[in-house]
Amino acid sequence: MAVHKLTDWELEEEPFILIAIHSTIEPYRMAYLINKFLQISFARTSVDQDIIEPSYTANYPVYKHFDKEQNAPYYLIPNKYWGVSNEKSVSLSLFDPTDATQVKTVLIKEYGTVDFLLKIEKEEDFFPLKKLINTLGEIPQVISVYPVDTFKIKQQDYLIFE
Repeated sequence: MAVHKLTDWELEEEPFILIAIHSTIEPYRMAYLINKFLQISFARTSVDQDIIEPSYTANYPVYKHFDKEQNAPYYLIPNKYWGVSNEKSVSLSLFDPTDATQVKTVLIKEYGTVDFLLKIEKEEDFFPLKKLINTLGEIPQVISVYPVDTFKIKQQDYLIFE
């Protein structure tokens, strides 16, 4: 049987913009406020972003909007969320809790202080980024907004939503 080998085969990465949002509100509330201020329609996807690590399992809610004018999908995801610990707890008595322990998790560890990430699958050169950041900054519950350097992120697989 012949073996075929691919040489010089490179994956072409899709360009995207990543925006960090600092806020202390819940993800559904953030999606609602962005919808209100930007006049768009984020809706929760039927599939969550499942992250399975050795110490925990987390299901991050993902909100999606497709902008027909820019021909680009937008994704809103919390960077901090609750996960379930995978470590077994030892029960010493009849009345010890046996429920799974919830742990605070971070999706993108390089930006551990960021509360939400807004991903736009569009090249930065062809997108009005400053206008979007200024509009997001006008939301009263938003503390700060800024673009993220995507080259610093080691696990970009966590940002693939489809």
